[in-house]
Amino acid sequence: MRKLEVLAWLVGLLGFGLLVSGVMLVSVPAGLIVAGLLLMFWSWLADRAAAQPQARHGPINAQAGGDHVP
Repeated sequence: MRKLEVLAWLVGLLGFGLLVSGVMLVSVPAGLIVAGLLLMFWSWLADRAAAQPQARHGPINAQAGGDHVP
């Protein structure tokens, strides 16, 4: 993982915690609902990211006349 990816993950985790904490200051049940919804959204995003094929950054395919391998 690159530093930017790790930093983005940590900032997202901090934002999640602050948002849930702020809502829980108003109402504990609402905070738990917000936490559940955000975790389901995170799970959906992770599932979508895992389902996408990984981009290959390999060399140019010489057999196909110089076309880049997808």
